[in-house]
Amino acid sequence: MPRLTPDGKVRRTQEERSAETRARLLDATIDCLVDLGYSATTTTVIAERAGVSRGAQLHHFPTKAELVAAAVEHLTRRIGEELHREVSRLPADGDRGSVAVDLLWSRFSTPLFPAWLELLVAARTDAELRKRLQEVEQALARASQRQIEEIFGEDVRQAPGYGLAIDLTLNLMYGMALQRVLAPTEGRQLRRREAAMVSAWKGVFPAVLGRPQRS
Repeated sequence: MPRLTPDGKVRRTQEERSAETRARLLDATIDCLVDLGYSATTTTVIAERAGVSRGAQLHHFPTKAELVAAAVEHLTRRIGEELHREVSRLPADGDRGSVAVDLLWSRFSTPLFPAWLELLVAARTDAELRKRLQEVEQALARASQRQIEEIFGEDVRQAPGYGLAIDLTLNLMYGMALQRVLAPTEGRQLRRREAAMVSAWKGVFPAVLGRPQRS
């Protein structure tokens, strides 16, 4: 039976309060990386944006490098969970490859890419950050591989050109996401070009897989 406070509200456990504080810090870290860049993302600014005390921030994440590495893992896991829910609603038949390309591009349209790009650039001259990112990079790569396999499904994965098709798809999307970071002021015009490129690639994708395009 849940414990209640004197005013009738459910009393949260220490573990629940701690988990909420961590989540607020991690979300605030991603927001700061996207809005301010790595150099301006200080632990003080993160704590202020998260609405937690400096002491609470230091308790959970003693260094900035630990905090930003954990934030990337946190965001990747959240995006993966969202993708899993979307994939579970996809029809088993039909043009799974075309729908999967759209879903994969939606992953690149999240705050993860610009935040990760900020960290990769900063890690070139920050040894502690570089070490922390190396510790999580392999786990993130494995998670991404599982997500891609889930998105495209067994039928597409069995096609002879699957590996090449995925490599080309990812490189196209990395380039598009980078262009979005480099030219954020182009706005609507850039989005139209992105939509045209994704549409064109979906037309080519079946040929790269080694199977005829469905009519």
